[in-house]
Amino acid sequence: MTLLVSLQPYSDESLSGFLRRVSERNFAPSVGAFLKCIGLKSRLTYSESELARLSSELGVGVAELTRRQVQQESIAALLQAKHHGRNVKICPLCIAQAPYERIGWTHGAITACPHHEVRLVSHCGACNHPIGRDSSLEICRCGSAHAQAPAIAASRGELALSALLLDVDHVARHSLPLAWQRGLAPVDIVDLLSLLGRHFPGDAALAPQSKIPSGKPTIDVLGARTLSGIELMMDWPNRFDNALAMRLKSTEGPGLAKRLGVWYRELHQRYLNTAYDCLRNALVQHLSEGFDGHLNLRISTLDPQHLQGKCWLTSEEAGRLIGMGSELVRTAVITGEIEGKHTVRGQNRFVSIHRNVVEQVRRDRQQYFDATTTRKQLGVSKVVFERLMQAGALRKRTKSERPPLVAGEFFAEEVLALVARLAGSLDVRDVPSERLVGLHDISGRRGISTDSICNVLHRILASEIRPVLIVTSLHGLAGLRFDLQDITNNVIDTEREPMLLVTDIVRLRGWKHENILQWIKQGVLGAVTQIHAGRPQHRIPLSALLDFMSNYAVLADLASRSGSKSNHLLLSLKPAKVAPVGVAGCGVKRGVLVRIDDLLRAAQLNKRQQASS
Repeated sequence: MTLLVSLQPYSDESLSGFLRRVSERNFAPSVGAFLKCIGLKSRLTYSESELARLSSELGVGVAELTRRQVQQESIAALLQAKHHGRNVKICPLCIAQAPYERIGWTHGAITACPHHEVRLVSHCGACNHPIGRDSSLEICRCGSAHAQAPAIAASRGELALSALLLDVDHVARHSLPLAWQRGLAPVDIVDLLSLLGRHFPGDAALAPQSKIPSGKPTIDVLGARTLSGIELMMDWPNRFDNALAMRLKSTEGPGLAKRLGVWYRELHQRYLNTAYDCLRNALVQHLSEGFDGHLNLRISTLDPQHLQGKCWLTSEEAGRLIGMGSELVRTAVITGEIEGKHTVRGQNRFVSIHRNVVEQVRRDRQQYFDATTTRKQLGVSKVVFERLMQAGALRKRTKSERPPLVAGEFFAEEVLALVARLAGSLDVRDVPSERLVGLHDISGRRGISTDSICNVLHRILASEIRPVLIVTSLHGLAGLRFDLQDITNNVIDTEREPMLLVTDIVRLRGWKHENILQWIKQGVLGAVTQIHAGRPQHRIPLSALLDFMSNYAVLADLASRSGSKSNHLLLSLKPAKVAPVGVAGCGVKRGVLVRIDDLLRAAQLNKRQQASS
């Protein structure tokens, strides 16, 4: 189908509104008739294949169309299909400015325009006919202009709710909890507000309803409940605190659910987003300070009979799940090392930790090994393990680098990756059995000095000396076997080759200390890392320095010799496709290197261009 008029959607235009505008400009009687011409039906949500067809016909990208349509499983609260109806609500002032449908005008909970601070209109002001998805947004069928409909001022609650869902910065939104005042709303916030509005409908906060209506609410009911829920959150936390205080004060008895209602269980079990922590904290605060029912000092145990269903745990329960003492968990919460709730009542202290925090601690602890576990995973003795550490096989994390309550010092993935990397570098060849040695055999008994052992292990870690055999019955690195001849040859080379410190190169070449460390980290400058006085020390073989200088040129040195600046020189080399080594992003950073081969290629290219001209 060839369109008479091709259009592009506005930045905040919905997909249904865009289709309406395209059908009107191409003289189609309705959106359904227009879609029928291209083999589609009018839907609330279109499939991927249907969006691809629309993209082909309309000349608009699939991604642009997708972000404008409501979806069954949308990650945005604004675009969840279950909250949208068939009719459209419009802002008369927006229509007067530009007659197109904005994203969110079909959402049941959006009833106001935060830009003009007026209520949205769902019916014609003259004949009261509803505005449908196929209806014109400019003129009703009775001839009245929708832009001339009365503009009724919206309430603070309506403005706050609409601004929250549309992610608009509005003064009414600033009275909501801090986590709700900026950014996109959590995906399930409409369901949460509807839940609160269902249990706290308007002035019914004094006592829980004996029977709460169940089932899927209509769009109008959803809007009313959500508005009641947002009104409860306005002027945070005063209205919410007052509603809870009045509800608990007006009821009696030991049962929490009977007095407060069962909504708090869903809050803890279903709505786990951190944006709702404000609700959880306010509830726990009320229960700890004002609830006179039977909690048995288990304030966070909202369902004490079912541990698996709880979202807040005591320190004892959290300790059992994590696998550590409850006193350590309690101390971590009190000192702020992990998130949790600490309540003091007389001589009693109560600590509660959210299940998400407990699960995160469990996952963190599983990702780290202590020294004993690491050594067992490697399959080496304490002596060999210490030598491997001196050669830089693994990096030990300090306490400040590890997540809370993690005692292990070694990252588990790095340990397993080390075993896999060395086993994967196998160089299979026939070697006499008397020349086969393991890591534990690299010692003075084989004629290898203590000073040379670290260099040998470093070359093994760099795959410069590769295993020739793996004994599969042994675990980890214990089964690796090397050719003794390769090791002795390396010892001879190592003893003859001078080694330089980073400070030596700084003195000889004038390069900056941090730039040299950066080159070592990038792998362009070979170095041997040893532990000296408890700190890592880099030693650069002379051959590695010569290899570096023969392959790379320091951009700052070239700029100094040419009387230019590094960024100007790099820009002049860019047409010849001379790119810096190991630099991501834009701009020139310190210690930039260029390959000498690239410079030679650029010189040859320039020579050919001059010859041809």
